[in-house]
Parts: sequence; C-alpha cells; structure tokens
Amino acid sequence: MKRIFIISGFAVVVAVLIILKLTVLSVKTVNATAPAGAAPIPVECYIARDTAVNYEVETVGTVLAREHVDVVSEISRKVVSILMKEGANVRRGQLLFKLDGADINARINKLTIELQYAEANEARDKVLLSKGGISQERFDEVTNTKRTLQAEIDVLKVDLAKTEIKAPFAGKIGLRSVSEGALVTPGMVLANLQDVSRMKIDFSIPERYSRNLQIGSQITYRTDYLPEERKALVEAIEPAVDQRTRTLLVRADADNKDGSLVPGTSAKISLNLLESTPSIFIPTSALIPSIRGYSVFLRHKGIASAIMVKTGVRNRDYVQVIEGLKPGDSLVTTNLLKIKNGTPLTIVKIN
Repeated sequence: MKRIFIISGFAVVVAVLIILKLTVLSVKTVNATAPAGAAPIPVECYIARDTAVNYEVETVGTVLAREHVDVVSEISRKVVSILMKEGANVRRGQLLFKLDGADINARINKLTIELQYAEANEARDKVLLSKGGISQERFDEVTNTKRTLQAEIDVLKVDLAKTEIKAPFAGKIGLRSVSEGALVTPGMVLANLQDVSRMKIDFSIPERYSRNLQIGSQITYRTDYLPEERKALVEAIEPAVDQRTRTLLVRADADNKDGSLVPGTSAKISLNLLESTPSIFIPTSALIPSIRGYSVFLRHKGIASAIMVKTGVRNRDYVQVIEGLKPGDSLVTTNLLKIKNGTPLTIVKIN
C-alpha cells in the first residue's frame, strides 16, 4: 500500500511539472508573437493597386556592319592587277581585282570571225532559198551554225566578266590577302568589304519581355571604347524564341556617320520597357526574402500579418506581384526588422 502511495505521488508531481512547462512555453510563444501591452510600431504603408510601370533590362549585344561580304573569285585565274587601296572607301561597282583573261579574249576573237563568216553564208543562202537554189534544211543548218557561235561567244563573255572582281556595294575595303601574280581559286577570300555607314546591333532578351518590345522602340547602348551613351532603334525582331536559350533575338539600327563604331565589338544594351498589362507592383523595400521565397507584412485591423507572395519582373524600385496580393491591401514598407506576426502598428505615412 505504501508503494502505491509513493508511485501515485510521483505521478502527480510529474503531471504538475508537465502542465507548468506547457504553460511557460505557451506564454513565451504568445509573447514572441505579440508582446502583451507592446507599444505600436510606427510604419509607412503602401496601398497595393493595379498599375503599369517602366522597368529597365540590361543585356549585351554585338555591333555588326550594315552589309558585309568576303570578296572572292569565281574562277581559277592569275591576278594581273590590284586596283584597290587597303582600308579605303570604295563605290558600288568599282573594280577591285583584275584576273588574267587573255585566253578568253583570244577565243572570243576567234569565234567572232567564225560568226561573221556564218552570217555571210546565211545572207547568201537566204537569197538562194528564195529562188529555190537550196533546200530549207540546208538553210536551217547554216542558221543554226550562226546561233551556236553566238551562244559560245556569250558564254565566254560571262567568263571574261568574272575576271573583273567589282565591289557589290559601297563600303570600306579591308586588307587584301593576295598579291599580283598570285593564282586564285574559286571561293578564295581576296579581301573583306563592309558597309559601315550604318550599323546593326544584335542582342537577345529573355522570353518574358518578348511582348513588351516593339519595332521602333528606342534602346540605349554604350561600348568600352566610346564613353558616351548612344541611341538606336529596333528595326527587326525574330518571330520565334530560341528554344535552347529561351531568348528572343532583336536587331537595332544605329547611325555611324562619324565611323566610330567598329564591327564585331560588343555593346552594353539598356532597354526601358513599359509593362503593357496593368498588374500589382510594390516597392522592393516591402519584400522579405527567405528560404521559402518572398513574403510581405500586411497591416490588417491595426496589427502585422505576414503572407507569402510570388513575384514577377522587377526594376530598380518596384517588383511585380503575381500571387498573394489584391488591390487595396496595405503593405508595410518600413521598420520590417522590428515587426513580427501580431505586432501592433501605427501608420505615419501612406503611399
């Protein structure tokens, strides 16, 4: 019987200790959430509302010549004359290289003499045909001979034209890679020609901005060798997003009258885009980062209430909230480190 009393007493003591422990923890939790009698924290609030804002996107692009081409030969010939000056501006159709065409000229002269003889025969046989001196078949053979000679001469003239390599457009010629007397083959690059009066700037933007950029939009760019910022206009946009990089290729047109832009160099692009669809944008100062994502404090009935939010695009001052907020919500933007769930708040300013 004595043992039973001892065990019962021990059980009562343990139960009392457990109840006391739970009570202390509950009190601490309440105090951590909302200290009893704590003075309200002065805060500034921002009223969430549908709005459209500008945001800045920065990327890197490549400066390209308006037109560029490798000057090549279409036939295998020896270079007999170089009529260009390296690094000079050339006009459209200007002769750059002259290849050896002596044998082609000789063949044209030979065929021209044969053609003249064939034309004389055709004239005589035409008279004979009208008098019945020759058959129509004989006259057709003479006529066909004349036409064949003329076709052969035309082919040789095309080959002769290929011995003169001309500039396909006006631009700046680069360094030549051959000298007089060199034997060139089809496809061999003789020099590089670029039209640098205007420049193209190619760059890519993330797919999320694809609906915010339009043809005619203005961009700002700068290069490492030009200290000042310059403007350019978007002239073309790739119709589809690159599935590998999930980016959209854009091309802008830039003036280069002073010749300061160099093809092949990089450019730092800055775009100021307008969010076309109104949505909720809040100050970035209202966001609280955590492992789970972002949260904000709302002021509801005079106390602080933390909620998780899903963000979208952002600029330097504002961030888009896709989920978690609705128009009219009052967000706390100051004294966030002093606030916990249930903290009483007093508003000193509303934005």
